[in-house]
Amino acid sequence: MKQERDIHDFLKPQKGKVKQGYFTPMNPEKYSGDVSKIIYRSSWELKFLSYCDNTEAVVEYASEPVPIAYWNPILKKESTYWVDCYMATKSPDGEITKWLIEVKPQKYLTPPEAPNRLTEKATLNYARHAKAYIINDAKFRAAKVYAKKNNMRFGIITENFLFNKV
Repeated sequence: MKQERDIHDFLKPQKGKVKQGYFTPMNPEKYSGDVSKIIYRSSWELKFLSYCDNTEAVVEYASEPVPIAYWNPILKKESTYWVDCYMATKSPDGEITKWLIEVKPQKYLTPPEAPNRLTEKATLNYARHAKAYIINDAKFRAAKVYAKKNNMRFGIITENFLFNKV
């Protein structure tokens, strides 16, 4: 039988401008998976993993838990989306809700506005943002379908939640 590949075995954290690494939980019993492979790919993901680990209502969580196939409209082919986190929460009345969670800046959730002045830098930034928005939209639509099929919910965590801006 062919064993499914684990993203954590071949896509290691990178050194660079974005903070990446391995997370060490204080409550390893809450983590679903190998606690030596809890990867974060940004300081925001690290903050969210810490939230999951330290919040009583979160009863289980995982980093990059499932591959989700989606149609990439830029590359015009099927691609794989690894959602950032899985989390199960328990309400005060004991109800368990399972979540697929993406951690993203709010600015990447809305289409970009065309620049007032079409300088080379402004045009490149606009094109980059538009491409990211189009791909993210396709990923999120696929994640919602996957979540619904698996009796889960899909949510996007932004700086508003992470830094208590709401």
